[in-house]
Amino acid sequence: MRTLAWALAILAPALALLAYGASADSRSARPGVVVSSSPALIPSFHPGESDYVSRCGRSALRVRLRGARGTTVRLDGRRVKRESTHHVGLRADEAVTIAGAAGGRVVRYYVRCLPRDFPRWTVRRTRSPQAAGYLTLPERNTPRHAYVTVFDRNGVPLWWLRAPGKPFDAELLLHHRIAWTQRPNQIFATGSHPYEVHSLEGVPEGTIQGVGMATDFHELRALPNGDCLVVGTTPRGGVDLRRFGGPSNATVLDGVVQEITPHGEVAWSWSSRGHIPLSATGRWYRLSVLKDHETLPGGQPAYDLVHFNSAEPDGRNVLISSRHTDALYEVERATGRIVWKLGGTRSDQSLALAGGGKARQLFGGQHDARIAHDGTITVHDNSTGWRRRPRVLRLRIDLAHHTARVVQRLTDRSVRIAGCCGSARKLPRGDWVVSWGFSPRFAELTTSGKPVLEVDFPPGYFTYRAIPLLRGELPARTLRQAMDAMAAQARRGQ
Repeated sequence: MRTLAWALAILAPALALLAYGASADSRSARPGVVVSSSPALIPSFHPGESDYVSRCGRSALRVRLRGARGTTVRLDGRRVKRESTHHVGLRADEAVTIAGAAGGRVVRYYVRCLPRDFPRWTVRRTRSPQAAGYLTLPERNTPRHAYVTVFDRNGVPLWWLRAPGKPFDAELLLHHRIAWTQRPNQIFATGSHPYEVHSLEGVPEGTIQGVGMATDFHELRALPNGDCLVVGTTPRGGVDLRRFGGPSNATVLDGVVQEITPHGEVAWSWSSRGHIPLSATGRWYRLSVLKDHETLPGGQPAYDLVHFNSAEPDGRNVLISSRHTDALYEVERATGRIVWKLGGTRSDQSLALAGGGKARQLFGGQHDARIAHDGTITVHDNSTGWRRRPRVLRLRIDLAHHTARVVQRLTDRSVRIAGCCGSARKLPRGDWVVSWGFSPRFAELTTSGKPVLEVDFPPGYFTYRAIPLLRGELPARTLRQAMDAMAAQARRGQ
């Protein structure tokens, strides 16, 4: 089987050229070019796909071109022989463009050099994805610099930007901007973590953070009006936690959600204080809150009661995910009241599960609660502490009957545990894009959970979120131009 696969790989360029040659004979207006290189193209060449990368290293990229009969071949705009080999001196981030023209039609292919330390990955694609691309930040469990990356629908890196420090949570903002934050050296160490905003060309464009709170590194949600939702914490002292196994004079962290304008002003703010009781933390006192306490900048211990990790606009309300209460909260913006609660300990606002079941066990340290295009709620349920696999849930809320119904569940047999992180986004045409929390995999899945595209990084890597890009949201041409601009700037700087 390996010998057959090897033989097919060797013959692939010749077979592709033969196919193009046959096409050129029957339809002379169609150009045909076959491209190969050393180091190899990633992925292997396919005439219907435009973008490729190569681990060029410090040596030149050796490009081999074979044009079909009647096709004019150009390399970076310069006409070359139909069958020719070229040594192109490329640095990291730089690209070479191959074009084939015949009968007034043109095909173009782009090969870009990866940085030497760009993480390795594998791709398994079984059918055509519905997403146009995926924004994510593959990082190591041991924090270090990483690459914020846009993968195309074939799992090929189309754009990347080296993020120094210990980057975390890459997010897409309006006007083709990208932002990420930094996570602390110690996981359980609090402090303010503003989001660093950059243009696609890598130019810093300021920061986004809350006001009067320690901005957290778990959420930056861009709003259509140009504002952003961020989450954070404020300390509160003199809290008696003895009935939950804690100290009598504790400092706790209240969760805060703020809407921040482009000028850094607070348009809206909401705190868990006075709305979410101490008892709502429930089983999380034992799981982690007391033993894995946070540390304030001065070294004082503080207990993270709610741990907000997502905030989602929902009409006149905001949907908030609270990891340490195993619950979602729908908050009315105008009044600050909790309209309903789903999951966790029982309260007057709690929704029952339609069809039966224990609502308190619905979530286990969940992440990334979002409103789908059809009004349902999607959640990445980490299932922490419940002895079940991480899963994707889609829920429909019925306020008339004060219930929630689970209308969809998805799991991945290869993912057994997700101690943190994760995302689940429902695409308008039905597929899912999922980052399996604290796992080296993100994937696009069908509505029944079958893999469409799986991208796996080496053990020790994970992605906090994988954000699907819709057609036109970040066009390939725009991303290529941004990469070219960064590469040119780097060459001028050297």
